[in-house]
Amino acid sequence: METNQSQMVRFAEDEVILKEGSTEKVLYKIIHGKALVYLNYGQENEYLVGLLSEQRCFGEFTILCGKPNIYTVVAYSDVLLLRIMEKDFDDFIRNNSSNAIDIMRNLANTVSTLSLNINLVLEELEQEKKIDPEEYRDITRKVRFCTALDPEKQYRFTSSV
Repeated sequence: METNQSQMVRFAEDEVILKEGSTEKVLYKIIHGKALVYLNYGQENEYLVGLLSEQRCFGEFTILCGKPNIYTVVAYSDVLLLRIMEKDFDDFIRNNSSNAIDIMRNLANTVSTLSLNINLVLEELEQEKKIDPEEYRDITRKVRFCTALDPEKQYRFTSSV
């Protein structure tokens, strides 16, 4: 990774930019190139969530929620990024309203995807008789309530992430 005073950073193809579980409070905006978003990167149950292209932002989860990052982002090609530290985040949002909308969409997609994945796991548990039907209905009601999403209308991340 190269860096300079202007907060621009470069990552080579296949280089990890943001690691799942990290607590670094930083937002990235893709200036040039593309990046892949994964859950469980490098593990047996690795799951490709989406492709991020130029002008897209990522890393907002830790800045906004104070929780560890929930995905890993890997450079799909050589990528040039604008790196925004937590102390500069408010000014960045004030001066880049279109990015604020992008960040909100990312968070909504994240909640939707996590809710869908919870529902898929619950369905699998019920089908394998590892959870009784009443417990399944109770948990899915709680998931719907907590996420305010209808699982029948949820979609996985797509290339528009």
